Amino acid sequence: MRIILSFAAMQALAVQLRNYRFSSPITLFALAVSALNAQSLSPTPGFLQDVAGQFPFNNDFSLEQQIQIGTQGNPTNGDPFAYGHALQFRPWLHYDGIPNATLTAGVSYILYFSVPGTSYYKHPEWRNTLMGTIKQPLHGGSLYEQIRWELLNFHDSYGVVQHLPRMRMRFGQNLYLGEGGDKLGKPYLGLYEEAILQFPRPSYSTVKFVSARFFAGGGFDLGSRTQVLLGFKAEGEVSSSGSTVTLFFGPAFSIEYNFRRSLPIHENHHRTTAFRDF
Repeated sequence: MRIILSFAAMQALAVQLRNYRFSSPITLFALAVSALNAQSLSPTPGFLQDVAGQFPFNNDFSLEQQIQIGTQGNPTNGDPFAYGHALQFRPWLHYDGIPNATLTAGVSYILYFSVPGTSYYKHPEWRNTLMGTIKQPLHGGSLYEQIRWELLNFHDSYGVVQHLPRMRMRFGQNLYLGEGGDKLGKPYLGLYEEAILQFPRPSYSTVKFVSARFFAGGGFDLGSRTQVLLGFKAEGEVSSSGSTVTLFFGPAFSIEYNFRRSLPIHENHHRTTAFRDF
């Protein structure tokens, strides 16, 4: 099969490469998809804040309450805090009784907001999630693989009820930088790459590979019960019509607190839970 790029498409790609000097895997994904499929590229600054509280019941079971806030600009506004993107409330139940593995289930409520100059519209969503994580502890770091099955339940922009299954695959890497001090302990570098597939009704969309995401940042323990992670997140997201690739990029911040002083967060899902986002 031959892929032929028109002169106009190649010229547009060259302009985009000159304009956007950051180069993450998501940037390359978005530029390539937009050029090969004659899709328009919509760079959009954004910000993600992730706040979570952990409640370990015993060595095997724990509850996590997550609250997530996303903001964004639009293609003509470079302020990542200009408009609300979404607000999410999600409890998670973790099971860590399998060596080096975590099984997780959750139900979330998400309120999306209208954003001027974009196709994002105000609507609620209920989301059901099942997730499995396998972690490999290493000398000086760790690796983890995460697969997530989601069912998104919402009204589309025409008011039609949609039940949208999705599958997400994440690959994460943590590199430990030392033990740290008394208050700021165990600093590390954290990265992950994620791909998202969806399986919509043909009447809603024909897009299957909907998104790719990338995060890079640094984290540390604040005291004995608080974990902090901050860095840069980028995401290429294909619209339901397949005509536009939105490139979200900007800062991300996560803070997680353990409410049980006598029972630490299980090592199986330690440093694997941040930014399970929209």
